[in-house]
Amino acid sequence: MSKIRDRKIVIFLMFVFCRLMMFSSENLQLEKVVIFSRHGLRSPLTSPGSRLSKVTPYEWENWDVPASHLTKKGAILETYFGQYINDWLIQNEVIKRGECLSPDNAQIYTNSLQRTIATGQSLTTGIFPGRDIKTEHKMEIGKMDPVFNPVITTDNARFKEEALKGMNLKKQNQELKGSYSLLSDVINYTKSEECLKEGKCKFFNEEGTLKIEKDKEPGVDGPIKLGTQLGDALLLQYYEGYPLDKIVGNNINTREKWQKITDIKNGYEDLLFATDKVAKNVAAPLIKYIYNDINSSNHKVTVLVGHDSNIVAMLAALGFKDYKLEEQVEKTPIGGKVFFEIWKDKKTGERKVKIEYIYQTLSQIRETQKLTRKNPPKHTVLEMKNCKIDKEGYCPYSKFMTELRKFN
Repeated sequence: MSKIRDRKIVIFLMFVFCRLMMFSSENLQLEKVVIFSRHGLRSPLTSPGSRLSKVTPYEWENWDVPASHLTKKGAILETYFGQYINDWLIQNEVIKRGECLSPDNAQIYTNSLQRTIATGQSLTTGIFPGRDIKTEHKMEIGKMDPVFNPVITTDNARFKEEALKGMNLKKQNQELKGSYSLLSDVINYTKSEECLKEGKCKFFNEEGTLKIEKDKEPGVDGPIKLGTQLGDALLLQYYEGYPLDKIVGNNINTREKWQKITDIKNGYEDLLFATDKVAKNVAAPLIKYIYNDINSSNHKVTVLVGHDSNIVAMLAALGFKDYKLEEQVEKTPIGGKVFFEIWKDKKTGERKVKIEYIYQTLSQIRETQKLTRKNPPKHTVLEMKNCKIDKEGYCPYSKFMTELRKFN
């Protein structure tokens, strides 16, 4: 009998705990959200006739937009994402159905490149349909905005020495050795012009060189840069929906192969933007902007549109723990968004922060799937090392702001 009684007590306590959890969640009101978005689906950064055409005998597909521009499909996907965000904001009572938010309490601010501006415009259409909210950019089109420009801002010799010391290219290359080998095979590198005419037939034949210079992005050459350019171009073709037999003869025919090839790009981003010295330096203007927006503006909704390098540097500078994104191969997926959500307890007035990576899966992008409550983007809760989260994914507002204030 005692075992049965104990079991009933355990079940009752679990029921009470679950009710308390539900009650706790119901008592939280979403006050404000700052969304940092990577731009949407674009064409490759490299133009026709670049080195990429010399390292594989396979033909590259033509794009109907110039290099690095948001595609028509990219605009559709970002509009879908915006519509999902609109529904999420209404569901959480940040926007009341039919309410007209003004520029005083909502902002969409982008870097001044075509792909970021066009992404912002598509998101505006989805999030604020029929409202007087316009996409803002502050520089002439084609010029990088300092808030989004991940460049080194100091020429201090000691900084450069310590930064380069933290960027272990040799280790990164060794970890990517298998990925280089697979990429060489799938693009048929030994049958390429570079091999047959120039005698360069080994994909990984040098370590490469790192560069740290003031007013420039951290740089590297060698196999990790070429591998990133190739992997990026191939994945973009997959996202855009090109027939699989047109993507290097369907040689990348498993999720595991896509992951291994994209690991080169993931490693490239970590190498250049995620080491402590570099991350804190290049992400400082962006983190300062986010802090001031949360601390001083009247915005209920702020959307910032930049780049994968911004996200990598920002998360590293703020000390976020490593994370895994399900049903994706990129650590910073195209069109993916980091949500900084400020919640307030209705009874106590206590503020909490939840930080989520919200992104589209490989299938949702390739198949141009509309995002709905039944087919939502993926949500992954992120955690800062100095702002530990509770069981519901919230960390204390004061600790979160303390970490951001370090960059102010």
